[in-house]
Amino acid sequence: MNRTQVIQQIINKKAARSYLEIGVYNAKNFSEIKAWKKIAVDPAFKFTKIKRIKRAFKNVFNIFAKYHEITSDNFFANFKSSKPIDVIFIDGLHTYSQSLRDITNSLNILADNGVVIMHDCNPPHESAALAADSLDHATSLSPPEWTGEWCGDVWKTICDLRSFRDDIKVFVLDCDYGLAIITKGKPCSALALSKKDIAAMNYSDLVKNRASLLNLKDTSHFSTFLDTI
Repeated sequence: MNRTQVIQQIINKKAARSYLEIGVYNAKNFSEIKAWKKIAVDPAFKFTKIKRIKRAFKNVFNIFAKYHEITSDNFFANFKSSKPIDVIFIDGLHTYSQSLRDITNSLNILADNGVVIMHDCNPPHESAALAADSLDHATSLSPPEWTGEWCGDVWKTICDLRSFRDDIKVFVLDCDYGLAIITKGKPCSALALSKKDIAAMNYSDLVKNRASLLNLKDTSHFSTFLDTI
């Protein structure tokens, strides 16, 4: 199960009409999603206008898609819509601080029964969890076991949300580098970490308590979740 499948199944189950993706990059995921109102945000798109047109022929839902080549912070600061967004996917800068801002801003424009999905919440090894300001920075650190896989310290955002937000439900599907599923409502379980605790944590802490820190769920749990939305 990958991000595209998870997102599309959520959209289909909810009959969701609006979809926002933060961190589109080459639009491989974005171009496959089927939703009537699609919004793409990335400070530097890695695809041409020609490719965008070709993708519109392959997926009719791309015809009226909106593309914003700006940072997510700028997008949210200037977002204006008469209706909230139904489904939001976050795959932006893989840092604790930025991913937390993206989640916070997304929840502010999310429909009451909407869903936020966030990528890269469960790094598979220590090099993938490098705390860096960008992929180039992570690459420049060049640990011996570097594979090019980079999730950064997005996992700390899950710890933060589960420690400081009592108005959302959060769990992470154990697939595709960890897909966080976030909805509004009273959490079923919570953490009691301080900001200082989270800042001081490293990958070894995640390894020791991965399931409990992330509220990690097997992919079989996804069908159970779909029944609740």
